[in-house]
Amino acid sequence: MTKSLDTITPGDVHTRTEIRAVFGGGPQGGICPTKGIGGNVSLYSDPSVGEKVGYYDGWLAEEDEVGPIFEYTGAGKVGNQSFEGNGGAVGNRAILSHAELGRTLRVFTQVGRVPGTDTRTHRYLGAFTLDALQPYVWRRVHGEDGKIRDVIVFRLRPDGEFQRTERDAIPPAEKTGSELVSFEEVTTAMLHSDPATSGTLGNPGKKSPSKTNRRPRKVPNKETSGLFVVPEVPSIRMSLRAATAATVAVRHGVSLTHAYKNYLESVGHETGVFQIKVEGLTSTLRSGLYDATDHVLYEARGSSSREDVRMAFSKVLDYNRYIEVEGRKAEPRPVVLLPAAPDPDMRSLLGRYGVGLVYRAENGLFVGDTVPPLS
Repeated sequence: MTKSLDTITPGDVHTRTEIRAVFGGGPQGGICPTKGIGGNVSLYSDPSVGEKVGYYDGWLAEEDEVGPIFEYTGAGKVGNQSFEGNGGAVGNRAILSHAELGRTLRVFTQVGRVPGTDTRTHRYLGAFTLDALQPYVWRRVHGEDGKIRDVIVFRLRPDGEFQRTERDAIPPAEKTGSELVSFEEVTTAMLHSDPATSGTLGNPGKKSPSKTNRRPRKVPNKETSGLFVVPEVPSIRMSLRAATAATVAVRHGVSLTHAYKNYLESVGHETGVFQIKVEGLTSTLRSGLYDATDHVLYEARGSSSREDVRMAFSKVLDYNRYIEVEGRKAEPRPVVLLPAAPDPDMRSLLGRYGVGLVYRAENGLFVGDTVPPLS
């Protein structure tokens, strides 16, 4: 076991006392921030505990264009996790605001005990930051007591040297399946601008009081407490220009989805999204907006360009094939949701493969053959 108290490098194994001597943090708990501004937030993962309460921490086998992702589940072993209040919510807020407070996320996983004692040992995986575009997702899991609950899964990106081994990987899904859950979309763009409130999943069956198909009012963000700040010099392999462009595109797509969701609920429709596990994959997919009343699956994009239409077209068909709904014999109708009418050529593409189209007209109304009429 490494004994140096001057530094700890990825792969080193230490007791919590030794870790605290270098990085600070509390003597117990899974999320341990240092006090004040700056310093670290030490994240301790114990696979044997996580599996009992319905989740796994670890590396996703599938990388995206930016690089590897480590998923870390927030604090709170019983009931829905949150960003509000005390208890586990304090730690969840510490992760969310780490960059704002100048702190580094440092991840450790339990590997054993000091021989002849009950003192636990932890292996250091490295320094991390929250993903620049999607810092966390909501996920529905089955807890130790068998009850379904909603947890916060943080998406962490390595920030410098790190250790990645198969023993720290999330196990692949044993079978393919989908589950309808509440719609919550979280992006960096939303965390920069929207007010913070609850942090718990909303009720997809709750009806909006609005009864007009005008531009829906802006709904306060219900996902977070605290401000998420992307470091000025990202260590991930994405240029500032690319990150800014991507953030703007995501913001537009999320805004459009929320607006259409509000309209659907204003006319009495129930909405949600599907949480999809694919056999052999470690990542959990989330579909676009689902209209449970009319059995329609939407995929929104932030622009109506050829590239975005093609992306929405491919994604909605990809997700659609995994969805099975009790009482429905057929798959949902796949529909692309856009902020404006696309080119005729793209309309032809969608029609050729049976993919519907809904877009927002210049007057703010939603247009398309799956748009439910005002009651």
